[in-house]
This record gives sequence, C-alpha cells and structure tokens, in this order.
Amino acid sequence: MTTTGGASAGKLGGSNIGRRRAAAAEGSRENYHDRRSEIVGAAVTLFRERGYHRTSLADIAEAIGTERASLYYYFSSKEEILNEAVTPVVLRNTAVVEELRDSAEPVPGKLRRLIVGLLTSYAEHYPLLFLYLEENLSHVAESQEAWAAQMRAVNQRFAAALEEIIAQGVADGSLRALADPRILANGVMGTVSWTHRWFNPRHSSTGAAAIGEAYADLLLGGLVTGSATSSAAGSAAGSAAGSAAGSAAGSAAGSAAGSLAGGPGDGPAWLAAAHPDVARVAARFDAAGVPPYQVLSVRQARDLMAGVTRLQAPEVPVARVRDLLVPGAAGQLPARVYHPAPGRPLPLVVYLHGGGWTAGGLTESDRPCRRLAAAGDCVVVAVEYRRAPETKFPGPLEDCVAAVRWLAGAAGADAVEADGSRVVLLGDSSGGNLVAATTLCLRDEGGPRLSAQVLLYPCLAAARTSEFGSYRQFANGPLMTRAEMEWFWGHYLRTEADEQDPRAAPLLAADVSHLPPALVVVAELDPLRDEGLAYAARLRAAGVPAESTVYRGAAHGFWWMDGEMRQAGELDKQLARFLRMHCAAEG
Repeated sequence: MTTTGGASAGKLGGSNIGRRRAAAAEGSRENYHDRRSEIVGAAVTLFRERGYHRTSLADIAEAIGTERASLYYYFSSKEEILNEAVTPVVLRNTAVVEELRDSAEPVPGKLRRLIVGLLTSYAEHYPLLFLYLEENLSHVAESQEAWAAQMRAVNQRFAAALEEIIAQGVADGSLRALADPRILANGVMGTVSWTHRWFNPRHSSTGAAAIGEAYADLLLGGLVTGSATSSAAGSAAGSAAGSAAGSAAGSAAGSAAGSLAGGPGDGPAWLAAAHPDVARVAARFDAAGVPPYQVLSVRQARDLMAGVTRLQAPEVPVARVRDLLVPGAAGQLPARVYHPAPGRPLPLVVYLHGGGWTAGGLTESDRPCRRLAAAGDCVVVAVEYRRAPETKFPGPLEDCVAAVRWLAGAAGADAVEADGSRVVLLGDSSGGNLVAATTLCLRDEGGPRLSAQVLLYPCLAAARTSEFGSYRQFANGPLMTRAEMEWFWGHYLRTEADEQDPRAAPLLAADVSHLPPALVVVAELDPLRDEGLAYAARLRAAGVPAESTVYRGAAHGFWWMDGEMRQAGELDKQLARFLRMHCAAEG
C-alpha cells in the first residue's frame, strides 16, 4: 500500500529515483500503469525472440524508445519485469485448477481439461512459464524473495487442488488407486513440466493442444477405471462438440478451462497489476458466472451481496455484542453494538455500511465490525439506515445524521457504554459517501464535533458523469464496474439533478474546511480510486489533516472479504493505528 499525507508522508525512499518512482506509483502520472504494461509487453517480445539471458535492460529501453535509467522509475530489475509478466498467468492457472476441483464434472474430464489447458497456456505465453520454472524460482534474487515466497505458496495451492481432484476420482471409483493421490498428482505435474524443457511452440509442427490430448490419453489410460473410460471419452467429445447438456457447474469448469488456455489476448488489462488474491477471486467469480448487479432486481442484488459472508474469515470473539434501536430521521433504526471491554468507556466508532445504498446491512458487516472493535479497542455501533430504492436520497443520509447525533449525546453514549466525546465515523463504499456527507451536515448544522472520519473506497461523485481516469481504466472491473456503480447511483438518487447536490456527492461541496481529520483508503484497481484521492487532496488543501492510502493491486470491497483478501488484515492494522492516534488525543 502507498500512503500520502499524515504521519507517513515523509517515509518515501531517499534517492531521487526512489522519490520519482514513488510519486509515479502514487498516481501523479496518469500513464504510470500503462507505461508499466508497455515495458512488460516489450520485454516479453524480446525474451521470446532473443532469449531471456541475451536480453538486457538496455535492449528493453531501446524497444520502447527510452533510456535505461528511465526504466528504474517503473522496475528495479529484469527479474521484476519477468515476475510482473508471469504472475497473472500462474495465478490464472491456479484459480482454474481450483475451479475444476470444485466443479461437478467427472474427474477424468477434469484431468483432461487440466492437462490440455496447461500445455495450451504454456504455448500461449511462451517462454514465460519456462523462465518462471527454470529461472525465477530456481535462482531467486534477494530483492525478489518476498515474491518467490508468495508464488511458492501459489504452487502449493495448485498441487493441493490437483491432489484433491485425484482423491475425488479414487473415492468415486473413476480412477485406480495406483498410489497415494499426492504421488499421482506429482506424476501429472512432472509430465507436463518436463515438456517445458523440450517443447518450443514456435518451432514445433505439433500444437500444444495435440500434445496435451496425447498426454491425457497416456495418463488417463493408466489411471481411469474400465467403467469410467467410456464416460471420460464421451465427456471429452461432448466438450469438443460444445454439448449443452452439462450442469451450471460443468459450464463454469469449461469456462475456467478456456481461461486457463489463454484464449484471445492475455486476459484483462488490470490482471498484471492485481494482487494475487484479487486475481484468484475474480477468476472464481468469472468461472462461476456471477452476474453483474445491473442485470439484477434489487432483491436479487441483495441476495447476491449477502453471499459476501462466504468470503469472510470466522468471526473474531468480542466480549459483548447486542442489538438495539437508535433514532433515525423517520423512526427507529436497527443497530448492533460491539464492545470489547464492557465497563470501560471506550471511544465510539459509528459504522455506516456499504452496499450501494441498496444492499448490505448488519449481517454482511458483522464480522468486519467484530474485527474493528477488537483491533481498535473501541466500541463499534453499526447502523442499518433505510435503504434505496424504498428510501431514496436524502433519506438514508438523514437517518445517519440523526443516529450519530443520538449516539454521540449523553443518552446514546450511556446506552452503548462509550465515550461520547471521542466519536469517529467510518464507512466503506456507499457508507463512505454517507460518512463524508454526514460530517458536512454536522459541521453546518451544529455538531456534534467528531474526532475523525474514515472513508474506505468511498463513492463521492455520481458515476454517470464521472470523468476520472480510474472510471475509464477500470470500467470493467475487477469486482466492481462502472455500469454497476451507475445502477447503484440510479437507485439512490431521485433525479439527475441530485447528482449536483453535495449532500449526495460530497466531492462537489464548495467548502470542505473545518472538518474532522480524515483517513481515505482506496483500492488501486477500483473505478472509485481517483475520486477518493481527489477528496483527500481537497481536504488537505483546505487545512484538514487527511491521510490517503492506496492499497496496491486491491479491488473494491476488499475489507469485507478477509477470508480471501489478505490486504483486509493489513487494513485492520492501519485502522487500529489511526483510531488509537486520533482518539487518544481526545482523551
């Protein structure tokens, strides 16, 4: 992650190149990521044509029409460039074998798809996988140790998934129990990886798919039981013919195998910059055919978002968790209190959940709030404001303002056993929008005074008219698209005129001075990234202490998905530090 403003502003590298590289990575140059992709593309072409060892950084620089020194603003070494190129391929292949493991397709068909897909992927991306096996993981530069450790863990996931596929076949009787599944899995991987040492797709008269089919015939001929052989052959033939008789899970596996094989191009443009967890989850969603929100009804969208709990880690114990009602603008609102130390008047964090104003609630945010209360040593109160489209703008905002006023007052603070003089508002996505708008309303309408505000990947300006670069760059995701954001905004606002109301779009507020200190967290691969950074910059320009952090390779919504996204744990620690710093100052 990269942090700007606040206490971390002076921690950039001391060298001139280090400072300029950090500035470029922070997003001050719009073409930074495009330039990195250009460098990687040129390098891969040279690796393919000249060979890896005969290609120098000077050659790569010449290929893109720049000087070698300029490359250091983007990559520190040739090894890092290779890692950037190969990582998404390895992650995609690993995600696919995991999807095949979880599909309902017969095991012999899974193995055939996998073997053919691996060979095809190897040829499609030649020589990246060969170099990955022979160079990067065998001779790891000291500067790349962290990357290598991460990729070894990915390799272990791949091996474990393949082992489980074989164990499934032994259990259901479709594969012979010739040896322990781990030995058989290593045999499959060894056969395929040995091909990397002799097969050059540019000079072979036999295609990768044909070699893969031959390997599959050879391996499955020894492994598949007699009763499963005809079924496996029929599965392969049906797949080749595009049979529509498969189940939804089978279709997902077929889609995943196509992704593994590469297909046209090298995947979405964002993939090279994605954190491994983002690449894996996005591949899983794609293979499972998860629909985008804009094609769903509101009820279906709510049901889909409720599934986020399956991506969350087990709940963190909190000493006391209880439900209560708090006053809203038009009646009582459900709320949930998380108190890690009953009897101690801890700082109060009022949490406003995300979900595009239409979905999400106490259930979806329960585990994140538990983590926040435990890590931050604070009382967390999650408020379930009225949702759109049943209650459009400004109803949800008015609920939040009313709830915060009550909770920060004597009666509310006593009811939740918190210190009403130390209050922080925290929200993610649309909840971040409500936090920003609530702080503006409280400033203009007599308080109460807040200790701080925390905005996690907030939506601060209407999507329909947004001209931010991140909306163009990540219009198609990962995990959140422009069309989905337009769908959410369309349900929240009454008319297009509301798009210009700063209570709905806080980035448009004429005056952002005299607001509480802020932490603005954005995800690098999020359409909302740039508007969050723009709001933090406006706060700083107005004299408000504002720290902004970009989580590299992250996608929208990652804090709710701690069971899959390791960066959620990093964010927990950052939130805890921020809360301690700003709440302690009030104590």
